Amino acid sequence: MYQRRVQLTGGGTLLVTLPKEWATQMGVGQGTAVSLVPTPSGGLLLLPPAARERNRCRILLDGKTPVQLLRDIIAHYIAGFEVIEVVGKRIRPEERRTIREIAQSLVGLEILGETQAEVTLTCVADVRDFPVDATIRRIFGITEAMWDDALHAFLQKDEELAQDVIERDGDVDRLVLLVARQFGLLLRDLLLEKEVGRSRQEFWHYQSVADQLERVADHAAKVCRAALALTSPPLPAFGERLGELAQASRAVIAQAIQAFEERDPVRANAVLEGKERPEEVWPWVQAAARDQPENALPLSIAADSLLRIREHGYNIAETALDISVGAPLYI
Repeated sequence: MYQRRVQLTGGGTLLVTLPKEWATQMGVGQGTAVSLVPTPSGGLLLLPPAARERNRCRILLDGKTPVQLLRDIIAHYIAGFEVIEVVGKRIRPEERRTIREIAQSLVGLEILGETQAEVTLTCVADVRDFPVDATIRRIFGITEAMWDDALHAFLQKDEELAQDVIERDGDVDRLVLLVARQFGLLLRDLLLEKEVGRSRQEFWHYQSVADQLERVADHAAKVCRAALALTSPPLPAFGERLGELAQASRAVIAQAIQAFEERDPVRANAVLEGKERPEEVWPWVQAAARDQPENALPLSIAADSLLRIREHGYNIAETALDISVGAPLYI
């Protein structure tokens, strides 16, 4: 932190000097135009022209496994880098295929250039083109459809539909990573707050909701993997009870999402009241397992996942309460 005393000129103008070391590092000199941005906390943010250009990074490929490379690229993508250079002594064809597959799994990431020793990725997705509230609604829509199909696939032992739901989990992951990247960009570039109309604190709540929905989608995929492990379709009595549990759990999530979108603390509290009234689920699950011992594990997995998605719904309702409070103007 640098500290400066405010000075008053003869004409009544207030002046503050800039630290020379910082100015040299950022290319600020005589005649440089800088931006002064008031923040909700009451502070004044000074941004030099070069601030938005410091968004290139390099990832060294040598010695990395495909999984390690995937993690590295995703981490830099989330951090908000616009250009990611993957560099190696010589990039082999299978490594290029891996990089290409990783780029295709992330929204807006494209291969800009290639040489024998380098692949340059650039993110062409503009944060302003993907309003976060619309992205959350899209994630919720995909997740709802996944659960509709997951329940049907499990009760009917429909392996083709189960595989389709598992593949759709990747669509949710891509959008959740996009929200994480947008949050990373807001932390790097505070001018974006005004451009996207969302504060960093507000966006943090959106990312929290996206993370909870991602886990809900993961459980839909988990139920579908359990469907693939069934030796025969569940008995009708179990299917009826499971359908009722699914309807109740999904209602929690839908109401929580509505409370979040509408900033409605009354609705959020109504959702959370259900947290104090847990259902007796395991007795009928255990009875079904006794009737179909060969299906005992898949039946338990399906019921457990439905209970867990309800917990994620409660977490969204708590986030709805948090965002409804807002933030103080001054700290």
